[in-house]
Amino acid sequence: MPHPIDAVAGLIYGLGSSRHRVFPGGWGDRFAVAMLEDAEIGNESVEPADIVWGRKEERPGVRVRRGRFASPLAAQLPVDSASVPVELIEPGSGTDRYVVMMPAWNDHGFEQRRRLARLIVQAGIGAIMLDIPFYGARRVTPLGQQAIRTVGDFALMGVGAVKEALAIMTATPGQIGVTGFSMGGNLAALVSAVADRPIATSAVAASHSPGPVYLDGVLSRAIDWEALGGRDQAEGLRSVLGSASALRYAAKPHHQAAVLVAAARDGFVPLEAASQLAEHWGAELRMLPGGHATALWRHRPAMAQAVADSFERTIAID
Repeated sequence: MPHPIDAVAGLIYGLGSSRHRVFPGGWGDRFAVAMLEDAEIGNESVEPADIVWGRKEERPGVRVRRGRFASPLAAQLPVDSASVPVELIEPGSGTDRYVVMMPAWNDHGFEQRRRLARLIVQAGIGAIMLDIPFYGARRVTPLGQQAIRTVGDFALMGVGAVKEALAIMTATPGQIGVTGFSMGGNLAALVSAVADRPIATSAVAASHSPGPVYLDGVLSRAIDWEALGGRDQAEGLRSVLGSASALRYAAKPHHQAAVLVAAARDGFVPLEAASQLAEHWGAELRMLPGGHATALWRHRPAMAQAVADSFERTIAID
């Protein structure tokens, strides 16, 4: 049974409030949808991000820098979403270990991830955060509306997020990693699956694919089926979203060092979807008590520990 908080969220979605609808604009651009179906995420090498950094801000024990670079997917994105804001938080003494932190659904800006980043920095690891397409400073819809209105936008967001993370990694010297919670965990898994170098990988409440999350979890009650053409479109949506799966790519040596974390009563991410990823990679799957929302609220230290452990294990494999 899902945790009561997750179950209540499902009831709210089921009430049909327009502000909670998922894909209210329907399918959107079919070319963008095809990017997921054709596994476009892993088809091309990515050039290093040419990040234009601002001045360093020195704070007690840490350094902070902010910058921007042009998205590798800029030509396909709206103008307002083509430039990628990044924020780096690292130990004041410096480091040669950096983890890219992918955002969760509706995680706009960096404030929520900063709370986890501070714990990661205490382990001697720098944290690099980015706004992904249509999120945060790259939002193109008015506040109060879903940032991702169509399946096509979702595809552009996902493909863009993976390529942008890879561009950051290619430009970053030293040992590199990737992490994320929920949607961020799925994006982290996809980044790790297509990366051409060893990646210290940790992911919390992460499905191998968005398919099970939107079709089998409580978010299924939020989908605007009318906008998509009716409930008979469910299998078509499952096929499209399921195309963006880490299971499509052969496991790599660094995946054995990955640390995956799941919530025992997660109503959003089916436990089977996390277990399938762990089995495919031969990775450790750690269990947290509670549900999806409580994992984020109560278990940030466990998330930070998963990041640190993934770095130590990846070093051992190298």
